[in-house]
Formats: sequence, structure tokens, C-alpha cells
Amino acid sequence: MAMVVNHNLPATNAYRHLGINNSKMSKSIEKLSSGLAINRAGDNAAGLAVSEKMRAQISGIDQAVKNAQDGISMVQTFEGALTETDSILQRMRTLAAQSANGTYQDDVDREAIQLEFNQLNDELNQIADTDFNGVVVLNGGQMADGLKAVDGEFNYKNYVRDPMQLDSSYVSVVDDQTVDDSSNTTNMNAVWSALNTTWDRTDASSANDGPESVDVEITYDATGGDDGTKFWQVSGATNGAIADNITATATKNGGFTLTAGGKTIGTVVLDQTKLTNGDKVVLTLNNPKGSVAAATNIGAEVISDTMKGGVKTTAYKTEDINLTTSLETVTDANMTETVNAIYDILNGATFTETLKANTAAAAGDKSLSISLGDDDKTTFEAADNTVHAFEFYKDGEKYKAGYKFDATAGTFEIGLLDTAGTAIGTKLATFTATKVGSADSDTSGTRSWKISLDHNSYDKSTSPSVEVKEPVDGAVSHSNAFNKSAAVMTYTNNITLQVGARTKDAVNFTFKYDSNGLGDLKADLDCSARGLGTDKLSLATQKDANAAIDKIDNAINKVSMVRGSFGAMQNRLEHKVDNLNVASENLTAAESAIRDTDMAKEMMNFTKSQILSQASQAMLAQANQLPQGVLQLLQ
Repeated sequence: MAMVVNHNLPATNAYRHLGINNSKMSKSIEKLSSGLAINRAGDNAAGLAVSEKMRAQISGIDQAVKNAQDGISMVQTFEGALTETDSILQRMRTLAAQSANGTYQDDVDREAIQLEFNQLNDELNQIADTDFNGVVVLNGGQMADGLKAVDGEFNYKNYVRDPMQLDSSYVSVVDDQTVDDSSNTTNMNAVWSALNTTWDRTDASSANDGPESVDVEITYDATGGDDGTKFWQVSGATNGAIADNITATATKNGGFTLTAGGKTIGTVVLDQTKLTNGDKVVLTLNNPKGSVAAATNIGAEVISDTMKGGVKTTAYKTEDINLTTSLETVTDANMTETVNAIYDILNGATFTETLKANTAAAAGDKSLSISLGDDDKTTFEAADNTVHAFEFYKDGEKYKAGYKFDATAGTFEIGLLDTAGTAIGTKLATFTATKVGSADSDTSGTRSWKISLDHNSYDKSTSPSVEVKEPVDGAVSHSNAFNKSAAVMTYTNNITLQVGARTKDAVNFTFKYDSNGLGDLKADLDCSARGLGTDKLSLATQKDANAAIDKIDNAINKVSMVRGSFGAMQNRLEHKVDNLNVASENLTAAESAIRDTDMAKEMMNFTKSQILSQASQAMLAQANQLPQGVLQLLQ
């Protein structure tokens, strides 16, 4: 090899290898530091492409697991609601079986059963409104408060309910105390005359009494009044009544007071938050014209006798102690519930007179008492000759009346108190104990009589009254109805869950079921024709209750099918989660084999590169010394 100065080829060669070794050592340090075999595309272009695809698939699978778990939570929420629905239906069936038993009365026992049955129907509707994160699937697209889904949304924020005739569930109080008892007949006569000037309930002609009832329609005007208060307007009346003669005066609570002829017909109290402009309340004013017969016959028979005749020839004999009974004339118009109750407690009452042996036969030597037939079996003893007020209970209802004993005359009077409550304004019955014979008798003992009184039973329905007229198809429940809200909830009858890394891995659940001839089993538990149908059932009679049992069984089967479908969804999703977790694990292992650094192998490469780099530096130093040999030739 020639000795040259301009080109030190050995040094150039050593420098090139030094650079190569340093580069390899730098890459080894990067891989050892990051733990990745591929830090840039240049490390492994094909491997990078495969790894990135795998990473996308893994991240998609991991999110799919979360989606499936959210789906399971949703299914559990709705199935949990149906658990309580099932419980309610089981209770309904128990009530139906109870009402179907022949030991109950329709107008008392079964009516109470029906009340609970109606409340359970309301709760079915409320449960059907269950939502998961604002998504509702159970109610068939209509909330229990009547809001319908439009384009898949329950939009309470912009919702304005259409005007409707309100039912009794909106009305908390109907106070008609001025017209519901015949003691206020004068008030009702004035009201009825005001409804139509040709009607006259006070004359003898029944043809002038007017119709048996009048429906008065009152409309809610949300814009009425300069001060922004809400007003009601009488918008119509039926059966010849003149609407202009009736006045509805708004009250602060959202209700109104209805008057006619200067008399209050009724006061209605409503929750103003439930009202919308144009809502109507229809009050039915009842005008019974059927007469109620007053008591006609009264008598008394001896039920016990310890009376002993005196020893004197002029002494009273036992048969000379008598009880005379009499009834006052009570017209049909004045036949009230209180009068009826007094008749009831007198029928079967026990009247007793006791005589003490005394030749003077003074007033103090005899006593009078009467034991009434009320709930407390009230007993009165003869006292001073004054009127006494007393309260009594008959069939759990409290009444007030007055009585007066006259021990001297041997009389007992009972009747209605006057306005002041100090005198008997309407005397109903008088009982007089009499003795025949000389006043110096020494007759003694006790004689008791049982009173018998014949009268027709008084019927409240024959009294004037006012009541809310129910719409034909009124909503069932309004407990949360029509309150303003910012909520916008989504309604759907199917849910799509993205439970995989690819588009085709989405799962769609449609809430529609058809099995065993049960028909279209949609999960809309709104008691509609498509739902359970329990709101159409009645337990008011034994026959109705018996028929309801099978229909409730069908409803239970429907709910069971819906619950079964939710259970099937949950099981599928749980298997889906297990499968996705396995796939994620395997794909992660595969991606790791491509992307991750084999630390042991890379340490080998690093050690080799490090040694070679050091050797290259040493050789470069030696090569740089070679041109020094030229100087020896120049000496």
C-alpha cells in the first residue's frame, strides 16, 4: 500500500464503522429506554402498520366492553321496574280473588277493594315512565301524565297540554255544604230559581221543580284579569239552565266558588300548577224530586213489669199505668238526614217509668227514663222541665238533637233544636206516661215499654247536592302531571348497542314479543290496549272480580315475557363482555409481540454495539498515527 498524506483511508474506514456502531448503539438505547421495538416507521414499517390496526381493534373492544356493561345496567334498571310491576299484579290478583268471595258487600267492602285496585293501576303507569339516563322504553310512547312522544322525544321543556275536561283527580275539594242537606232547602230553592226563572221548587206543582240535574261547565282562562290572576268563566249549562245566571269567582288557590241566586253552590279547589288555558270543570247540580215519606206509625209494647198495686181500694192497679205515643207531622220537604237518624234511635228505644209507694203520690215519687237505640245506647233520666241539647252517633255519623222531660206531666219530647239551640224548633215525637185512679195510691214498681216506629229509610241521594262530573275517558293519574321542567327525554322501542370493534358488531334490541298466542307483547305498561289492560277491570261486583282473575293472569304472563326478554338480553350481553375481554387479551398479546422490545435480545445488541464503538474509536486513533511515518522518509 502506498504511503499518502492527502487521503488517510484507514482512518476514513474506521470513522465510518464508528458512526455505524454509534447509530446501532443509539437505537438499542432508544428501544431499551422505551420498551418498544418499533419507535418509528423506519424501525419496522410493516410491523407498525399491523400494530396500529391491532391497537385500533383493541381500543374498540375495550370501549365495547364498557358499552355492553352500560347496556347491562340499562336492562337491569328496566327489569327492576318490572319486578315491582309483577308485585303489583300479584297484589291485584289477590284483591280480585278476595272480591270474588261471596262474603263481601258491593257498596262497602268491594268498593274499598276497588279503591286500592285503582291506585295500583296508577302506580303501574308511573312505573312505566322509568328512564335510564333519560331513555324511556316501557310506556309505549305516552307518559302517565298524558305527554306523548313526538319524533322520539318527551319534551317537557316546550310542552303545553291541550285543554281537557278535568276529572276528580285534579280536584282536591268540592265543598257543597250549603246545598247537600234538606235543612238547607231554602238555599237550594233560591239556587234553582236563579238557574231558570220559570223553575219553582216551593209551589205545589212538581212540574215547576225543574230537571233532576244540571251540568254547569266552567272554563279556565289563564289570561283573565289585568293583575295576571287566573279566572274561571261559566261557559255553558244543560237542561235549560241559564249560564249567565251563574257566577264563578276565582280563588287564590286556582279554584273557584260557584254561586247562583246569592247562594253558594260549591267551592272547588284545584292545583294551579296542573291547569292549562281552556281546561274545563263540569259540576253536576242534583235536584232530587222523589219524595221521602216521614214516619207514620208509632207504638209501644210492655217488655217488663214489676208494678204492684196498692193496698187501698182506691189504689192504682197494674193495668192503669199506660204509655201514650204521638208523632208530629213532618213534611217530605223537611225530612232530613238528622230527622231520619232521630227516628232510627227511637225505633227500638226503651221507655221506663218507676213509681214509689207513697200515699201522697208526690211528683218526686216517680221517675222517667228512656234508653235510645244510637251507637252509644244513650240513656236520659227525667230532670227539670227544660230543653237539653245532646249529640248522638248513628252508624258512625254524629248528629245533634234536643229533648225535654216533664216528670210532673210524665212526658218526654224529642226533636230538632232551633237556631239558638235553646228550644225544640221542630218537635218530632212525644211520649206520655199516665196513671188512672186516685192520687193517694201506694202503687210501686217499674214498667218498661219498647217503642216501635215505622218510617221509610232516608236516602242521601234524594237530597240536593253538587258533584264533579267525570269525563268519559279521563286520565288515571296526575300526581306529577304538567309541572314545568327543562327535561327532554328520549323514547324508543329499540336500543342499538355498539358492542364490538367493527360496525357490524352492533346489537339491536327491539322491545316486541309474540309468544304462546298472547299477541303483541310490547313493553308499554300503560294499561292501554297494547299494554296490560288492567285499568279496564272492575272488582266492584263478585262477577266482575271473578272475570278479572284470568285477565290479571294474562297481564302477569305479559310482564313475565317482557322480563324474560330483558333477562335474555342481559345474559347475551354478559357473554358478549366475556368474549370481548378474551379477544382484547389475545389481541394485546399479539400486538405486544410486534411492538414491544425483547429486552434480553436488545441488551445483547446494545453490548455488541457498545464494544464495537469502543474498538472503532481505538482503531481510528491508530489510523490517525499512520501519516506520521512519512516524516521519517523526509529526514
